[in-house]
Amino acid sequence: MSLVFSPEKPPQDPAEEYLAHASDLLTQTTFSLVIGGTALFWFCLLRWRWPDVYAPRGRLLFAAPARIGKTFFGWILMVLRVNDADVMFSAGLDALLVLRLFRMLTWLSLTSSVVGLLIVVPAKVALDSDSSNHDTRLYDRIVTAALGSKDSLVVHFVFAYVFTALVYYYFGKFAYETVALRWQYLLRVRNTRPARSVMVTSIPRELAQEQRLKQHFEECGLGRVLSVEVVPRIERLGVLVRRRYNLLKRIEEIVVLILGNPCQAPGYDPDALRTQLMAHDHEDSGTEAHWEQTRLMLHRWALPWFHNARGTRRLDRFIDKLKPLVRRFHHADSVLQQVRHEWFVSYDGRSERSSTVGFVTFENASSAHLAAQSFTFSQPFEMRVDLASEPRDVFWQLVTLPQSSRLMRTLLSLTTYILMLLYWLTLAFLLSTLVSMDSLKTYFPWLPDLAEKNRWIKALFQYTTPTFMLSLMNACVPYILTWLARLEGIRSRSAIQESVVRRYYLFLLSNVLLIFTISRAVLADYSKWVENPALIPRLLATRLPTAAPFFLDYVILFALAYYPVQLLQFGSISLAIFRRMLCRTPREFADALRPNYVDWAFILPQPMLVFTILATYSSLAPFIFVLGAIYFTIGGFVTKYLLYYVYSRRFETAGQFILPVLKALAGSLWHYYVLIIGLCALKGKVLYVLLLLPLLFINWYMLSRVSAQFYENGRFVPSDMWNSQNSASVSPNLTSSSQEQDQIRTTTNHPSHHTSTDYLQPRPHILSPFGQLLDAIDCEYRGAGSWLWERARRQLEHAWRTVFNKIYVNPQKPPAIFRDLDRCYSLTGRSLSHSNYNWDEEENVESPLLASDAVQENEQPVVTPRFSMTFDDSHMRAELVLARDQRESRIEPDAFTDFSQSSVSLLEGVLDEGLAVYEHPYLISNLPSLWLPMKAQ
Repeated sequence: MSLVFSPEKPPQDPAEEYLAHASDLLTQTTFSLVIGGTALFWFCLLRWRWPDVYAPRGRLLFAAPARIGKTFFGWILMVLRVNDADVMFSAGLDALLVLRLFRMLTWLSLTSSVVGLLIVVPAKVALDSDSSNHDTRLYDRIVTAALGSKDSLVVHFVFAYVFTALVYYYFGKFAYETVALRWQYLLRVRNTRPARSVMVTSIPRELAQEQRLKQHFEECGLGRVLSVEVVPRIERLGVLVRRRYNLLKRIEEIVVLILGNPCQAPGYDPDALRTQLMAHDHEDSGTEAHWEQTRLMLHRWALPWFHNARGTRRLDRFIDKLKPLVRRFHHADSVLQQVRHEWFVSYDGRSERSSTVGFVTFENASSAHLAAQSFTFSQPFEMRVDLASEPRDVFWQLVTLPQSSRLMRTLLSLTTYILMLLYWLTLAFLLSTLVSMDSLKTYFPWLPDLAEKNRWIKALFQYTTPTFMLSLMNACVPYILTWLARLEGIRSRSAIQESVVRRYYLFLLSNVLLIFTISRAVLADYSKWVENPALIPRLLATRLPTAAPFFLDYVILFALAYYPVQLLQFGSISLAIFRRMLCRTPREFADALRPNYVDWAFILPQPMLVFTILATYSSLAPFIFVLGAIYFTIGGFVTKYLLYYVYSRRFETAGQFILPVLKALAGSLWHYYVLIIGLCALKGKVLYVLLLLPLLFINWYMLSRVSAQFYENGRFVPSDMWNSQNSASVSPNLTSSSQEQDQIRTTTNHPSHHTSTDYLQPRPHILSPFGQLLDAIDCEYRGAGSWLWERARRQLEHAWRTVFNKIYVNPQKPPAIFRDLDRCYSLTGRSLSHSNYNWDEEENVESPLLASDAVQENEQPVVTPRFSMTFDDSHMRAELVLARDQRESRIEPDAFTDFSQSSVSLLEGVLDEGLAVYEHPYLISNLPSLWLPMKAQ
């Protein structure tokens, strides 16, 4: 360690001095270990004290993770022992693919670190052996490749090709595994409602009726349609639902102010009080008598301080406020029920009452996938068909937004994003000035002298503090981007998160990587740029690599400090404690304890930025791959714990968002190529620039062609896989009989059937005598060359086949993870030891993983559609999960709430438990009822 982090005097050259001593890794590592170790200790202590708070998914009724118990460090081994089958069954395919992404990036970083430290550094030392600086320390050679010598540029040239091959090897293998897992997963859940449904947008006016839309898809030969719903325009109904919910909450708050929660009065009967309050009707002749009885009940059960003369007057004022609220609530509720009833009774399928968005559920999942890939209407901008999201994933508030309004919202959202980006770029540029000690001297004249005496203070002010400030400044960005995505009018929550992940990654890329790289070159030599612009290329070549030490500190800080702090869940738990301190009603107490849902916008962009940093400074600082491997190892472990024990999934996309993330990671190679080619060009190495240009074409081809094929083909299950699973998924209209195929084959192969394009067919080539002579002379002179060429070509083909066989994953063969699922999670064998489900209530349950076409009889019933045109009564699960609903939790009632109603988090005014079918929740979903204070035990 002393050899690597030697404190001897820096070299005299300014660039070499900065590269050698600008970043003290030992100091930064110590700071990070202190922060991370403290966070880890407190997490172990708090998790041992409150295990249900730091592992809330352990209370799930079904597919719950294994109980850790009250151990201090034993949870680490239990998390490490969780296999992929456990993660997929309990947390879903999305969580599994994210963890595999961390694992893949860890192996890529380890492999690249071995290549960099064992090849790049020794080659650099050998090439620079004749340089004037012979006392370069090991720290300089490991942390940077020292571009001070022109000879060492050949190392970067060779490493560029090696690193590109490693990246696409690991990325290609991961892409094949992702596609295979997604296809097999979709085959397993093909009996669920989302797997068989499509969302249709821009529906023409003549087809905006359920029966016509059903007839249209069946006439296209896509298979039998089970149900169709054209989402109606019900903006007024949404206003009524929200008004009813707000009045209900105000009534509950006033009742709690009168009775308290829990109510300590003897003889308190919440059922009797609920019946009395809900029995009021402003048109009933006995309303006053009922209200006087309610007043007496409230007086009898009121809090003790309402029993004196002054308290009685206050109590009467509260009751006087409660009376009009109850009447307004009953009025809003009656109007809402009447509007619902009249809508169902009077609905005749007229297009003027329907929007241009609908959901179509087919009999077979293969029909839905085929419809999503087909052009089913002659107009190119109408009848757009795509696979439907889960009902809970649909953002019902904006699903019926017109296309013109959506375009205006998109323009406004994009403009706001650009303005916010420019504002944050200015802040990041000012913050980057703290990295330079000369800039700090302008604001704090006393700091440089103090920093020269103590390197810990220097590292704290110059690297740790800017990194923390930058992280805090970017912490609120995902919330703003989520609001902008909703403003844009995106129709599903999964699409909103995908948009936020993409924009947040670009935001971090601009504010962290680009600003801190460019600002270092601008601020250091600004006066020289102004005095002599001809020095700009040479100054850029000298200063651009000097930003590498800052990013070394950035990666190690996030690896050793950021992820351990994530385990404490400061934000969510502090917010829950603060909300619980302000809670009064049972509904508020229940909402304060609702689970934390996973949001990929807070998990994926930061690792994506770290990989971009690794790729950009890969050959300039090979040691950064060691830090990257540490980062992805710790990040994968912490993310595994959070996804398996803490975060609940609100929806499942079956890994649809992973391939765009992989494409963005592959696009980070552009930064590396631009930096290396630019440095070689600025140093006058034109040959290296020309030899590196093919990498630009390779990267463009892989991103534009290969990745597009993976993304487009990975979204849909191939037709041959539906057939191989012996499912009745293919419509009879889509297959021709064997006689017709034989007839077509016979017709096309008959020799007498000639066409006008027969002259284009290849014909046997016969050489003339003179041509044979030239051929013999040519073979005599190039015989040895042809033999060598053929041998080299065969060797290259063999090497390519070997590499491709390592990357390729046969999607027809189910991965081993599904065999583990069938073996370990068979309900008939009751081997699911991690479940809190009561098996005595259900004796004859078949395995949920058997992909039979028959709908399981013992599934949890789903609300029967009442508004859409339904042509079949079979019930299907509303989630893309391998088993039953995995959202129900076993939470014991406490003194403040009994959790008798679900939360209202997906759509204001509607209980979450009612979002199970593709119908607008305002029409059919369950509405919250009066939730009175608990009775003191």
